[in-house]
Amino acid sequence: MEILDIYNPQHERTGRSIRRGEPLEGDERLLVAHVCVMNGKNQLLAQKRQLTKPHYSGCWDLSAGGFALSGEEPREAAARELKEELGLDLPPESLRFLFTEPFSYVLDDYYLAFAEVDPATLTLETEEVAEARWFSLDEVKESMAEGRFVDYPLPGIERVFRIAAEG
Repeated sequence: MEILDIYNPQHERTGRSIRRGEPLEGDERLLVAHVCVMNGKNQLLAQKRQLTKPHYSGCWDLSAGGFALSGEEPREAAARELKEELGLDLPPESLRFLFTEPFSYVLDDYYLAFAEVDPATLTLETEEVAEARWFSLDEVKESMAEGRFVDYPLPGIERVFRIAAEG
């Protein structure tokens, strides 16, 4: 069972932790770290969630992401999730923090990484990830409009692509 630290809306640990799935109180939040891996063509490496996932099953998602474990720094959580889900072993310090997006009961931290990889060569965590492929911003938007991509706030996704294009 995963133990998760609780954060306040200001992105500060409260000193309290819970088991994943336990209820939160008031304005408590959990931290989710996302990694957006981009290539030189300004494409996002996206993963398709397995049909067995309880949320957004069969939908395309950002490169990797998941809850930060108790005591784990968000950047470390992002690097860990990237290694677990796609087999990409990038050092945490190579991940560039972009922004935090509050969403429901979580704070979504977004990180940016650059890599030139062939999705067919990735080591996917088959319990969670069905496949991976590169997406342009237009393809992400189209997939979101059709309900085939996790419904992140579009301005945040556009911001990731814009920052990546700027280098």
